[in-house]
Amino acid sequence: PLKSDERAVSTCLDTPNWRDKDGYGCDHYEDFYEAGCSGTEKWAGNIGPAAENCCYCGGGSHAMFPAISTSSICTEDTDGWFDQYGYDCVWYKVMDGPGCPNYGNQTAHNSSIVEGSANQNCCYCQIDVTNDVSPTVVAAPSSSEMCADTPGWRDTDGDGCETYLEFDDPGCPLEGNNYAGEMGSAAENCCYCKDPTCEDWSTTCQNYTTPLSWLTLSSGEAPALKAHAISVCNKAASSCCEADHVEIVRNTQLQGRTEETVGLYNECKCDFWSSLCEDSRQIGACDYAAEYCCGDYRYEYDAGFETFNFLNSPQCYCDFYNYAENELGYSLKPRALNINEEFTNPCGPFKIHWSSTYSERESLEAIYNATNGHNWTNNDGWRNETLGHCQWYGISCNADSLVTDIDLRDNNLAGRFPVYTRYVNSNGNPVLVNEWQQSKYGLANLYKLQTLNLAENKLTGMIEYRPLYNLRDLSYLDVSGNQLSGVLDAQVAPSLKYADFSNNGFTSMRRFVQYKVSSLQSLRFCDVSNNAIQEDAADILEDIPPNIEQFLASNNQIYGRLPASLDNLPKLRQLNMASNALSGDLPGFIESFVT
Repeated sequence: PLKSDERAVSTCLDTPNWRDKDGYGCDHYEDFYEAGCSGTEKWAGNIGPAAENCCYCGGGSHAMFPAISTSSICTEDTDGWFDQYGYDCVWYKVMDGPGCPNYGNQTAHNSSIVEGSANQNCCYCQIDVTNDVSPTVVAAPSSSEMCADTPGWRDTDGDGCETYLEFDDPGCPLEGNNYAGEMGSAAENCCYCKDPTCEDWSTTCQNYTTPLSWLTLSSGEAPALKAHAISVCNKAASSCCEADHVEIVRNTQLQGRTEETVGLYNECKCDFWSSLCEDSRQIGACDYAAEYCCGDYRYEYDAGFETFNFLNSPQCYCDFYNYAENELGYSLKPRALNINEEFTNPCGPFKIHWSSTYSERESLEAIYNATNGHNWTNNDGWRNETLGHCQWYGISCNADSLVTDIDLRDNNLAGRFPVYTRYVNSNGNPVLVNEWQQSKYGLANLYKLQTLNLAENKLTGMIEYRPLYNLRDLSYLDVSGNQLSGVLDAQVAPSLKYADFSNNGFTSMRRFVQYKVSSLQSLRFCDVSNNAIQEDAADILEDIPPNIEQFLASNNQIYGRLPASLDNLPKLRQLNMASNALSGDLPGFIESFVT
């Protein structure tokens, strides 16, 4: 216990340069929220929410120092002191330990009105840590992981780093090296100017797109402004997402040439560009969204004829094509290949010459092998060379022997969700083929599949949704009661009406997207209950399909407020979001809402 004339000293420091996703710092939360900042988690920045980074909200860096004598407590830093490099006492709290063992002897700047070292002028540097006991520090990123603006820096006009954050682009290409003050330029002293973050780029991208009506710009200013906006948003996507490794394969022939992308699909950039495409309606964003969401394609020029082949997901490109044309009056362009052409219509009939009795059987065998088929509860007929695959347990076909229904519910299937498997060579190694038609798919190759019931099994891992979107006829999907995890995507197929993902381990749910025009109109029933989904309710329900009749999401970790009204869902009969972390008022229910 402390003696009567001694006490422990606790200090709290806001995380330097923390910003939420809208660019606001801790001062904003002190001005507009009550202490604790309840309900602000949805505005978290790249290093977390205000509750973890701002002292006012209960976060920041908390250090408890051992007992020191009250007679020697320093109560106030020396006003006006800064060291020879222009740093004041705040810098030492961030960059040094208690007592300032590393930098405390730094002397005053020659223009400082106060002489002496940091040890003599900063309370933090006068802390006497006795018995060689180090303070316990929690919830603060280390100084090596962050950039701190130079404390007290001003340019020749008296403006600080916050001015450049407001009026220049990330990296400060316009004014970063101009108006240098006594301690140098903004490019040397401001993190935004020398090490812009994902949030910096994203905020600037949003500023260039959201407020603008691109259709009202003059013919002279529109091209330059659009080009700059796309450039900034490209940097935002690159800053916020892991680097991709897209290759362009070119082949020149006697009468023409081919150009093909490899590795174009990028889920993070898909989310970034599709949100921008829908929210800002900036047409160039939709080009990038289509490519990163739908994947690789090939351009062929032969004797004056030009064609595009959509190698990974023709149906995805089809939906994007229709969305851009119908909603924006715009035709998609191939950005990755930088060809001055428009995409040809990808919505024609698929060239499914590979859909044959042989390929259907091969695909079913791939499912059997991937899910431990020899240990299924019932595998009657499977792998029997004397029986057609339509006679195997759980399989139904149409008149052409193409699989239409799979019902393997509660049949002890185990392993990864069997979307597809690649061809293997003689050594048993997978052959990586870019073109989806040349891969031996499991479920994703059953192009006439209408119903799929794999509920109450032991399937694990994440689902790769993109190949499944080529299943144009799939209307019923039940994967409930498994051990699936990761992201849940209820728009898994363009004609899906019934989707049951309940009783799994999904931790997030992909927002409903407008560009998937087909599935946005078709979905009627969606059950995502009894998972571990951590999402804002407003994000989940923002663009929920307008024809939805039942949406069940109970027993998750969904937080935030429900929308004020559900009038945009005239067919909704049941909404169950019990046992979550919702707050606020209930929405106004329309007359047609039954339960």
